[in-house]
Amino acid sequence: MFGFHFTETMQGTYTRNGGPERDISFTVTARARSWLKHLRDHKAALDGTIRMDGFASNVPLSGELLINPVFGHIIKYEFQFTADDGKAYHFRGQKDVSVTDLVGTMTTLPATISDASDRPIANALLKFDKRDLPSFLGSFRPG
Repeated sequence: MFGFHFTETMQGTYTRNGGPERDISFTVTARARSWLKHLRDHKAALDGTIRMDGFASNVPLSGELLINPVFGHIIKYEFQFTADDGKAYHFRGQKDVSVTDLVGTMTTLPATISDASDRPIANALLKFDKRDLPSFLGSFRPG
């Protein structure tokens, strides 16, 4: 059965080791190869790029998106990337969806970036810019 894909951009700031806030953004394409499988496991593959000022210069990323806002009340982003220092890092972020603040919780993504040993090295807060909603919705495609 056919799946779907869409593209999303989020941007915000990150702090590393209590240092100053710096810009972070990512653009990802989420792909589910089958609607039926997605309805069972709520997962979609992610690929795209991440930019973290002073750390990762628009580098490739890959991972997984868990989309379960209705029954699980979450949208979880997990992906890996190699930063400018040549080392691997892991991004984990989760939108905790609440019907009492649907817009706020669907557009705000707190996240942690960890090193290869799973030690947190940075915290981030990203937002979906509501002005991007038409292009986001327009990116949804079957297949």
